[in-house]
Amino acid sequence: MKGVYYYTKKIYQFSQSRPIYKILKGKIITTTLKPFTFIFFLVRYGPMRAKIMKKSMNRLDNVAKGLILCHSGDNRVPKGKNYERIFVYHATGDKTFTGPGGKISTDWFEHFFVTGEKDLYKLKHYTLKSELLEKKIVKIGMFRSDSIINGDYDREKILRKYRIRDNGKKIILYAPTWKWGGGTLEECFEIFAQKIPEKYILIIRPHFNDAKKIMSILKWQINHKIKDLYIFPKQYQDIMNFIYISDLLIGDNSSVNYDFAFMKRPMVFVKTDLNDTFIPPNDYNIKLCGPIFDPKIDDIMEKIEESFQNPIFLKRIENLLYKSFYFNDGRAKDRVCSFIVDRLSEMGIVKKEKIMKKLKNRFVYINNYR
Repeated sequence: MKGVYYYTKKIYQFSQSRPIYKILKGKIITTTLKPFTFIFFLVRYGPMRAKIMKKSMNRLDNVAKGLILCHSGDNRVPKGKNYERIFVYHATGDKTFTGPGGKISTDWFEHFFVTGEKDLYKLKHYTLKSELLEKKIVKIGMFRSDSIINGDYDREKILRKYRIRDNGKKIILYAPTWKWGGGTLEECFEIFAQKIPEKYILIIRPHFNDAKKIMSILKWQINHKIKDLYIFPKQYQDIMNFIYISDLLIGDNSSVNYDFAFMKRPMVFVKTDLNDTFIPPNDYNIKLCGPIFDPKIDDIMEKIEESFQNPIFLKRIENLLYKSFYFNDGRAKDRVCSFIVDRLSEMGIVKKEKIMKKLKNRFVYINNYR
């Protein structure tokens, strides 16, 4: 759609807005030195007809007119006369921002897509000039999880796609983040790879930025040839697919924890000793929704069984979803698209009636985003 842009520096960040791109299309703006890596990614991961603009930030105002969806607080788009910037979390997690003091500024964006009260609480504590937030907030819910809420996935199809043998075992997903995980991949991989496949299928989905560690665990996998161990390090291997087919998640400080919560299934959390993570109030704290595994003293199999058997954790997950996120009705993408169409119409870039007629089969107009 005319007037819609997506600014991203790294491939994995764009995946957050992929559900919106599939509906509205638009152009991808990147400052990467290797734009062809985006082309390869989009051919494998979709959509295939992306228009990629490799532009210098200081010339952006000459080519962009409309709304720019920005996926990272530390890769800033300068203020422009012809466009407005929207902050889209490429993740909803407990990492601090990488600006000075772990903060970002409300001046960097004209609008903030907010998933719920948890993110709003975090923004108020980690945003400079936070008193300006209220008039910039767009309440959308968790649009990356719409498909989970709506049950749009096919388990058997996913298993076939990734050649995961369905042998009746439950599936455990280990999805660590990178430096904000405190090195849990390096510390826990061998423990998990040796023990968990004895009883369960283990899927390991490392973070894109852990490239060096990924190479070592892939070599380990080749040398040991353990059955029921699957490692998927590529960005086009969609984490949402693995979330949908898994019976339990092992996480650290990754935003995947919150995505998985929408499955309302058990979780285990690896203990980390980091000072630069956000500890939310109890109602929003995902770490209270499962047992904590300490690699130095605990048995991972015992923690997995505890999570499966203790019903209090599932009750806490349901409370967290209710308290943390707006709506939870599977219509967050509709709100995002409705806001974008409304704002572009107000800016005189598109005609709302014409666009809604053209896109009527792609999304439902919902205007309760304020």
